[in-house]
Amino acid sequence: MKFNVSDWVQGKTGEGELIQGFIETMDILQGIATVYVVHSDNEATIGKVVAVREQWVRKLPDNTLEDAQYVQNLIDMALATRDKEWFMELTNELKSIESGERNENEGAASYPFHHNRLGPAIR
Repeated sequence: MKFNVSDWVQGKTGEGELIQGFIETMDILQGIATVYVVHSDNEATIGKVVAVREQWVRKLPDNTLEDAQYVQNLIDMALATRDKEWFMELTNELKSIESGERNENEGAASYPFHHNRLGPAIR
């Protein structure tokens, strides 16, 4: 298989549902991966684990910690899992990203509204 456990993938289920999530387990002999579904066109599938053939999914590109939006979403995950050490690491990373953006955009107003899986931020 060309995938590893924890890889982010998107594809189709056997029922034709579009899914996006991460690989939890793999059956190398049968070419099947179980995917924890984070996004889907069928809301009933979100939050479930589905078995998908290797040919029906593709690996998503890896994100870097250079994107403030991505880091804010990871901070939400750290809060949800109550991982204080990871939260502190991500918060420091976000501060350095935001200070770099401020230096690049001197004088420009910044309104960092972001959207996460829990809905839009309320300010």
